[in-house]
Amino acid sequence: MAGRNGLVIFIVDDQPTALETLASDLQQYDMVESIHCFSNYADATLPLIEMQPDVLFLDVEVPGRTGIDFIDSIKPHVNFTFKVVFYTAYSDYMLDAIRHAAYDYLLKPYKPEELSTVMERLHSESLEGNSIRTLPEEDASRKLAIQAVSELLLLRTEQILLFMYQPDSRSWRITLTDGTEHLLKKGLHADDLVALHSSLIRISNNCIINITYLAAVENSTQRCRLYPPFDHIELNVSRRYFSQLKAHFEVI
Repeated sequence: MAGRNGLVIFIVDDQPTALETLASDLQQYDMVESIHCFSNYADATLPLIEMQPDVLFLDVEVPGRTGIDFIDSIKPHVNFTFKVVFYTAYSDYMLDAIRHAAYDYLLKPYKPEELSTVMERLHSESLEGNSIRTLPEEDASRKLAIQAVSELLLLRTEQILLFMYQPDSRSWRITLTDGTEHLLKKGLHADDLVALHSSLIRISNNCIINITYLAAVENSTQRCRLYPPFDHIELNVSRRYFSQLKAHFEVI
């Protein structure tokens, strides 16, 4: 757990009382660095990618989506590992949780000793050097240097949303996940940008995206659907680059 003083934990639960209770109980453990609470999976998606939590406590049934569906949807888009603890009032989900390699499982209302058992396992593994985060430290902290017109941008890969070519200025524009945009210096080619990181993929002659934020591509139109809060952005994969995009994934 290099670079952290303890566990970063996400909780997703649509029941405010249950969420507050679990957060309060977890705060009692010295091994916990921070706790982040969400009432639905859509709100948790982008922070999860950016903050790379160590442990997720997921209510199995949240309106609009199950915790199991959520895990299935994000796995292809993250480059770090995390532990999942499903907790629910319905024991029927236990088998599905096990099949999805859940780290542990709690039934609501859980007993303090049951939560303690989960936390002791996490603490024991961290002391033994079994890091919860498997992304190499040099990759996690590495920044990319990109020369914009007005400044040199020092960015982590997850801060980059997309690049769009601007014909009028004959240069590329970068859009960051915080919504800011920067015009890059002339002379940068698409190949230069794609070479920065394996998650940066060209989808058309004038667009390169960070596939971390790509949720789906419609078969008939090649229209891209991005994860919230970027799902309002209209992008299309050109036929020329569609097969190259698919080659980056294990398509079944």
